[in-house]
Amino acid sequence: MGIATLRIADIAAEVARAIVRVSIRDETARVSTPLLYPGGGMVGVEISRRRDGFLVTDAGAARREAGLLGGERTFARIAPEIAEHHGVRFDRDMMFDLDVAQPDLPLAVIAVANAAKVAVERTALQLASVPHADHRAMFLDRLDTLFGAAMVARSRVVRGASEDWTFDAVVERAGRLALFELVPPHAVAVGSAVTKFLDIRDLGDNAPGRIAVLGDKAATPHLAVLSRTATIVAADDPDTVLAAAA
Repeated sequence: MGIATLRIADIAAEVARAIVRVSIRDETARVSTPLLYPGGGMVGVEISRRRDGFLVTDAGAARREAGLLGGERTFARIAPEIAEHHGVRFDRDMMFDLDVAQPDLPLAVIAVANAAKVAVERTALQLASVPHADHRAMFLDRLDTLFGAAMVARSRVVRGASEDWTFDAVVERAGRLALFELVPPHAVAVGSAVTKFLDIRDLGDNAPGRIAVLGDKAATPHLAVLSRTATIVAADDPDTVLAAAA
């Protein structure tokens, strides 16, 4: 059957079935959403019937994901605020919404899933912040020595094709900019760097150079994607490599 003979409604239904998966066990329905945790797992939400409505919960999956990152305590500290922001609750185990009326189930599923995803992402970023700060300071000092402090701007804002972005360091030589971004080995950090680099790349032929600096290349996810948007160097590469990248 050719594409011209397919109804758009049928195509949309097929896409929806591929994106959202539903499984039933006993009296509980599990919905696997298109949202992803930093580790790449799909964000799931469970729906079960109660006397006065439905219980919608992540079944503690976000807490377990944070635990795999070594951040269960950090997660427990930040999750209540994130849950409240999304209009749901957190009981130190799971994100949930209680006594949900049937017409409100879609919104409740979306709210619980987003709260779970954001809480794990925020946990990952906080876990990376302290070692990343030390690593960043040492690397910026090294750039000052290599290029001269007058040529290195720290936390400089650069305009991309669509938005302004702050980069860890910007080296300016002969009127040309080289943008350095230190990328911790976490999916959220890689995604953030890719977004910045893509918007800068969209400036075209006059786009500044883009350098992703990795502290742990072997542990950094999505390297293939990152390498399509920037030159990748390791933080401990020789000065000649850094100079050539800039």
